[in-house]
Amino acid sequence: MNSRIHDFSPFTALAACSLALCACQSNTHTMTDVATGKTVVCQECYDAVTAAHRDHPASTTSGIQTLRTYQCPCCKTEMSVYIQNGTHMVKCGGCAKEGVAWDKCAPPDSAAK
Repeated sequence: MNSRIHDFSPFTALAACSLALCACQSNTHTMTDVATGKTVVCQECYDAVTAAHRDHPASTTSGIQTLRTYQCPCCKTEMSVYIQNGTHMVKCGGCAKEGVAWDKCAPPDSAAK
């Protein structure tokens, strides 16, 4: 009887390790800080949309003007920085899937605060 219990121990340990390793391999979930209402984005997206707001004033209040589209090195997905209806936005397949306004973005280190 005791030997059967020991036969399942390695299997149980292997299953637990597999579940822990496969459950979540990415930190690219869309997270919103309830206190501020800001969306936590990766550092690259935060820096890109902040720089775009500083360096490229919104020239129009209607339509979409794409400033830059490239591969986000943090999320490994396509990322675009653009101006939509006068608001600087970032859209990233990893951390800002729906597009987030620059003033509604929070850097990743703000999630720990």
